[in-house]
Amino acid sequence: MNLYIIETLCLFIINTSLAAGDVLGQLRKSVKAKELKTWYRASNGFYYKLFNDQVNYATAKSNCQKRGADLASAGVRDSTIRREIMPLIKAGNDSTWIGLSKFEGKFIWGDDVISTPINTDWHEGEPNNLGGDEDCVHFWPENKWHLNDLACNRDMKYICEARA
Repeated sequence: MNLYIIETLCLFIINTSLAAGDVLGQLRKSVKAKELKTWYRASNGFYYKLFNDQVNYATAKSNCQKRGADLASAGVRDSTIRREIMPLIKAGNDSTWIGLSKFEGKFIWGDDVISTPINTDWHEGEPNNLGGDEDCVHFWPENKWHLNDLACNRDMKYICEARA
């Protein structure tokens, strides 16, 4: 069966004069479009999905990127979208990594926007860098789902955000 697929792709490339990279790009788009059908589409046009496997921050980020997505950032910053996706997060009933982490002493969203009190729904007294190594951020169910900084090596669920 795999040989048939390879032969078909080779014939397709030869007959359409497309570069192999173009074919792979089209295949990736097709796979991503099929996967996004199982994700929640928010009113900002982004897609969101909570993943229940418990992993550290770096693994969560990598797992999102493997799906053509990132840890949720834009939707978490926007209060309207945050309200929209909170049922997904609350359904997991556990702490959840998002796309916000510290870089050179500042918290930066995964899409390179600097965290401010206006765009970051911190729990009162956060971020506090308790223990000196709290560089990653998660939704914190124990404090009404506001954001908390925490050590990046902790394992928890995560929410990914993808453009169509």
